[in-house]
Amino acid sequence: MVLAEVDYFLRAEREAMRALISDLRRGAFLYAPPTEGQLARAMDIDAAYPALDLGLVDASIVALAEELSITRLATRDVRDFGTVRLADGRAFDLIVRPTHPERPKRRSRQR
Repeated sequence: MVLAEVDYFLRAEREAMRALISDLRRGAFLYAPPTEGQLARAMDIDAAYPALDLGLVDASIVALAEELSITRLATRDVRDFGTVRLADGRAFDLIVRPTHPERPKRRSRQR
């Protein structure tokens, strides 16, 4: 499920997607397809946050994070992952890369 999301974001970067799949095949990253239990938990998470409209992909990420005891996520989806809490009540520690990074402000010259 997460691969579908990555593919969506890399739709204009096919070389990057090919490199990622190559890395997956050689074992550089963990690929864990969702289990039936994780899918059921994902639907529970989705139902618990109706205003967010999480959907299966984001809710599956939360379910997998719970199972693997992962609390740190790299994401640009601060609204969803900043709101959702894990089963034990903890919040995610989000690593965020802004879509449009701010340019450094120029210092004014004092004369």
